[in-house]
Amino acid sequence: MTTTTLPREGDHPYVFAYDITDNDRRKAVLNCLKRWRVDGQYSVHETWLRPFQVRELSVELIGLIDRKQDRLLVCRLDQRRSTPIYQMQLSVTKQPLVGKPRPVPVPAQLSQGDYLICYDIREKKRLQRIQRLMAKRTLYLQRSVYLYRGKGNALLTLLEAVGTEMQDDDDVRIYNLIHVRDMWFLSHEKPVVPEIHSQKTELIAKRGIKTLFQRFKNLFYR
Repeated sequence: MTTTTLPREGDHPYVFAYDITDNDRRKAVLNCLKRWRVDGQYSVHETWLRPFQVRELSVELIGLIDRKQDRLLVCRLDQRRSTPIYQMQLSVTKQPLVGKPRPVPVPAQLSQGDYLICYDIREKKRLQRIQRLMAKRTLYLQRSVYLYRGKGNALLTLLEAVGTEMQDDDDVRIYNLIHVRDMWFLSHEKPVVPEIHSQKTELIAKRGIKTLFQRFKNLFYR
């Protein structure tokens, strides 16, 4: 897939990931995101945008989905690091646009924090085994997309186990988030999000949905 918009100075990395049940709606969302896509997976699109572009694109996408049946996740990545994207099995990745960092292998150390994990697994049995591994340590967000919150060494242990199940044509990507607040859905349904505590992890249900533009204001102008 290609993009018609080259990244510019001042752009920020965002990920759009969808789980859409209807073929026509899925195709419409794919065609919309193609204009901005730099790299990614089958239903996960890596982009470099400015806040006003994210707002405009999100409004356009909301008009293409069924907000009761579909899920469409948007994440703002942590640009403070040398790269916000790690990838297992780099051989499947095509070179992204010049001037933007490409995904790098998972480092030997990761800090505690919030990470989005997405995968494309080509074979059904491998997919099922990896799903079982992910279910033990992460929060399921939507198809092939999980949230990890916790210590970096535990994440590395999980990724090592996932790596033993992968083949060369599989693709697993780990995205650095500044905070879980930098992740939001363009659909009505929201999952339970765990908060990190020093002694234990408490699940907090996010009740009530702010309006779209209130959410944008909190994200981009806080």
